[in-house]
Amino acid sequence: MTEWPFVKEIWSFDELGSTSTVARSMVLSGSGELPFAVWARRQTRGRGQRQNAWWSDEGSLTFTLALDPAAYGLRLDQEPRLALATAVSLIEAVAALGLADPGVGVRWPNDVEIGARKIGGILPERVETEKGDRILIGVGFNVATRTDLAPPAVERMATSLSALQPEPLSPEAVPVFLAAFLRRFPIDLSRLAADDPGLAAEWARLDLLLGRPIRVALGPRTLLGTARGIDPQGALLVDDGREVHQLFGGQVLRDR
Repeated sequence: MTEWPFVKEIWSFDELGSTSTVARSMVLSGSGELPFAVWARRQTRGRGQRQNAWWSDEGSLTFTLALDPAAYGLRLDQEPRLALATAVSLIEAVAALGLADPGVGVRWPNDVEIGARKIGGILPERVETEKGDRILIGVGFNVATRTDLAPPAVERMATSLSALQPEPLSPEAVPVFLAAFLRRFPIDLSRLAADDPGLAAEWARLDLLLGRPIRVALGPRTLLGTARGIDPQGALLVDDGREVHQLFGGQVLRDR
């Protein structure tokens, strides 16, 4: 595939430590024409939320998008919603390819899951450069990942798009899925910049925590309550029985 949707260029590698580390170096040095993507067919030191590691193999899609937020009218206050908008695009890519989707959804703030098993993770970050601020969006998505070969801790909590299909997917499905995502992402990016209520309705519809009892780590304390949805500002609403808290940060703890 020589032409890709949305991006001016894709820098592809057979193996990298971290696509976000390479993308960061590129935007800081001013190399690469924005928007661009760094894609690794295998990533060995991928980063998740709070410095967690992201395990991958040759069936995994691991890439980082680099873009200029000003070029798309993206405001600073909208950036915390980038992970949710990206999650919507990833799920829309599944539908666009006609793949089976038995309930893939969003786990606030930055994961894509099904049945409490992670299938994707998103890590946006802002980088200050001499030419202005840049946004990096790191994505890991288990397309044809062999989670049965993963470390035990990963195997217990992860799944792949392939595992949801009547017939397993091959690693050749990875670039096809990347292209489907890149066709959808600029649409949702524009919707985010325009504060389109339809986009907020999508992440609210896809919310996997809605109505569930949850525990949210907020620094030194833990909030216990019931998830009441994701609001248009991207905040998680948690009802502790006394009030509904609007959370823009925090870690939703998993049951052990």
